[in-house]
Amino acid sequence: MNWKNTLAAIAPTLATALGGPLAGTATKFITDKFLLDKDSSIEDFVLNANPEQLAQIKASDQEFKLSMERLGVDVFKLEVADKDSARKHNSDSNMPAVLSVSLTLFIVGIVCALFLTEPPTGAREVLFMLLGVVIKEWSNSMHYWYGTTRSSSDKNKLIK
Repeated sequence: MNWKNTLAAIAPTLATALGGPLAGTATKFITDKFLLDKDSSIEDFVLNANPEQLAQIKASDQEFKLSMERLGVDVFKLEVADKDSARKHNSDSNMPAVLSVSLTLFIVGIVCALFLTEPPTGAREVLFMLLGVVIKEWSNSMHYWYGTTRSSSDKNKLIK
């Protein structure tokens, strides 16, 4: 079970804030509200939360959203602006394109190696794990160029 997906399902504003420039604010909010033991993690808390605690997280999400609105902060708009600024920052650089092409070639190489050769005993699992990691990063590089979905692009236009 992925704790980030669980948090996103019950507390979308807090989950969005944790993944963006307001991560520190969201972490402090959650820690102050729910983590009595400062050595425990948000991940452990979310994964081990009972239904009553999950309901408290959901209510706290609304509280966090309202407190951000009082400060004039739109968490979702800030996340979009953060990603957009990253794209603009790299608009003059060839590095994102180089990384995207390199990842694509690496995936092709690993897949060819898996089909054309017999890997040593025990290496096949490592190759599959490596392929999974590289495919995930390749997916992220494609999201950089094309956005995550068409609806996300439409959302960005509405926010502007």
